[in-house]
Amino acid sequence: MRPYSQNQQGSPRLDPPVVIKFGGSVLRSVDAMPMAAHEIYRILRRGHKVVAVTSALHGQTDALLDDAHNVFGDGAAHNRPALLRLGEMRSAALLALALERIGVDARAVDPAQIGLLCPAPADEAKNEEAIVQACDTARLKAFLERHDVVVVPGFSACDEEGFSSLLGRGGSDQSAVFLASALGAEKVRMIKNVDGLYESDPFCAADAPRFSSLDYDHARRVCGPAIQKQALDLADSQGITLDIAMLARHHGSTIAPTRPARIAHVEAKRLKVALLGCGTVGAGVYQHLARHDDLFDVCAILVNDLEKKRDVDIPAALLGSDPAQVFAARPDIVVEMIGGVDTADAFIRNAFFGGADVVSANKAVLAKRFSALHKAAAQAGRVLRYSAAVGGGVPMLEALDEVREKAAVSSLRGVINGTANFILDRLADGAGFEDAVREAQEKGFAESDPSADLDGDDAAAKLVLMARRGFGRALPVKDIACDSLRDLSAQTVRQARENGDVIRQVSTISRRQNGRLRAAVRLEALPADDFLALAKGERNRLEFTDESGAVHGLQGKGAGRWPTAEAVFADLLDIHRLRAQNEVHIKAMPDNEPVCA
Repeated sequence: MRPYSQNQQGSPRLDPPVVIKFGGSVLRSVDAMPMAAHEIYRILRRGHKVVAVTSALHGQTDALLDDAHNVFGDGAAHNRPALLRLGEMRSAALLALALERIGVDARAVDPAQIGLLCPAPADEAKNEEAIVQACDTARLKAFLERHDVVVVPGFSACDEEGFSSLLGRGGSDQSAVFLASALGAEKVRMIKNVDGLYESDPFCAADAPRFSSLDYDHARRVCGPAIQKQALDLADSQGITLDIAMLARHHGSTIAPTRPARIAHVEAKRLKVALLGCGTVGAGVYQHLARHDDLFDVCAILVNDLEKKRDVDIPAALLGSDPAQVFAARPDIVVEMIGGVDTADAFIRNAFFGGADVVSANKAVLAKRFSALHKAAAQAGRVLRYSAAVGGGVPMLEALDEVREKAAVSSLRGVINGTANFILDRLADGAGFEDAVREAQEKGFAESDPSADLDGDDAAAKLVLMARRGFGRALPVKDIACDSLRDLSAQTVRQARENGDVIRQVSTISRRQNGRLRAAVRLEALPADDFLALAKGERNRLEFTDESGAVHGLQGKGAGRWPTAEAVFADLLDIHRLRAQNEVHIKAMPDNEPVCA
């Protein structure tokens, strides 16, 4: 989502990525892939690229071993690794597809493509001593420069001749640690089916204490088969920290050199969530919440039409058309997706003073009532999050926050309305205006009334929020000049293409010498190789320059159910973690206290 960050001379900068390993106990079926995508997305929106290392789906390796046995028997076989590696290859490709759906630029690679070398004998299904010895770091970094996420199948590597070799059970742990070391990453996040390491098996003893932190010596004594021994030894020797956690959980166990052993007492509480609106995006949010029913309990959903057919199976008992009944469910979090200003404003305030935090995708109410809503949230001691209001699945506000912590933002330009961009592309392809709008509505990019997208009002509201977050200034909507797509003929769009240009709805903010801001939403003919011109269909792109002259860029899907629902759900997970952080109680263990194996 952040394809480049350049210094004043235009040289790309690439910080060490975050390495995340997903175990087979987590990837139990294809249905787990969207959940793994959540884990990656919330790292991406903090400004980090990701290397994801996958195990095979639960039971896949055993099934492949059975296939090999049925064909060949139990003897040594040079071709068995080529079969057994398919489980990890499949899970890597599925995870990359799940990321693509939410607008993340992900690429699944074969271990041979990054030169992951394990020159052990070819049949290593049961060899626990197989060790990764090298990888083509330059090639891996090149993939990371072009993509936000690189997904690597764990468990397998290749020998000197390029044939498959295996790393033994738990080999994905070793792959993840080795890649982190090669890339200069200081930490590997290992996603398991338990929220850390325990003094004893938590599945046998429900009250087993969980470590919040421990050193490698302690980890070797308690982890058992939870982490491959070779991976632990490699991480210890390279000074790499391991975080052991569950999907979507804030707490877990941290293994690091000289880290004192500490016991944490915290439970993941279920938070009650009410949805205000259940259209295209709302239905996607509901599906995410339903998958994480250990963390969230959908208690009520406000809709206009109880009889409307929906493409998502939602219990009728959750649906209601009376706001009073929805708020009577006493939700912990309210997700506002009804649009508009006055009614949304009233609902958000009601949620705050009823004790609920709020997640909103409504840029109109936020742009017009920004200060008042934030003041109300502060008075009520509640949280207001609105990542999905700008950029859909592209974390534009988070990127502005990150850069502004280091240097002031001096200007930005972007394609920030996916609906308008989709329509412009269809016009360039020869479609009529009405047909292009109708197609955008059918695909879920445009509302039944597309006026805000067509007339630039949607983009202007987003500029107001970006001015607040990126420049720290109020920017009245009325001061933003807007062009309308209604005034643009299809012939003009096609003529621009024939001239080698691309017409885009370009939104800009610049800082004047007196410190005041100038903003506009204009239809511009751009050279075909311009960064913004390369935004296709419903995709968004943003580039902004800080006061040091560094240029930062982002791109991804800015409209549609899944990218926008992903941003909403990421805000929900953030609120859940904030609440969990306030309830963590940690106890240091005396140096002489024994640690049970």
